[in-house]
Amino acid sequence: MTTTARDYLIERFESDAAMLRERVAVLARGTKVAGPDAATSRGMADGCEEVAAMLRAIVSTGEASRDLEAVMALIPLLEHRAAEPKLLPAVRAVYVGAATRIREVWLAEARLAEAALANGDAPEDADTDADGPDDDDSLDEVD
Repeated sequence: MTTTARDYLIERFESDAAMLRERVAVLARGTKVAGPDAATSRGMADGCEEVAAMLRAIVSTGEASRDLEAVMALIPLLEHRAAEPKLLPAVRAVYVGAATRIREVWLAEARLAEAALANGDAPEDADTDADGPDDDDSLDEVD
C-alpha cells in the first residue's frame, strides 16, 4: 500500500494534535513540563486538527500529481490563517509549519519523480523498489 502525500500529512497533523492534547492533560494534572502552557497547547492542537480537516476535505482523484496539486492549493489559506492577528504566535506557527510541510512534501515528491524519470521509470512507478511497493519512500526525505 502506498501512502499518499495527503494521507501522510493528515496522519502527521492528527498525531501532532493528539500529542498536544496529551500535553494539555498532563498539565491539567498539575505536572510541570517545559514548553507552552495548557491554553497555548490547546490552541495549537485545534490548529493541527483544522489543518487535518482541510486535508481530509480534499477528495482524491486517484492521480497522485493532481491530488498533490490540491494539497498545494491549501498553502494560501494556511498562510492567511497564520496572518490572523488574534492568534497566539505559537498557534500561527502551526499554520506556517503546515504550509512549510506541504512544500517539503511537494519537493520530495518532485525529486522522486525526477529520479524515476532519470532511471527510465514511469513517475507512477517511482514508489516501487525491487521488492515491490514501499509504503512511503517518497515521504522519508521530509522527516
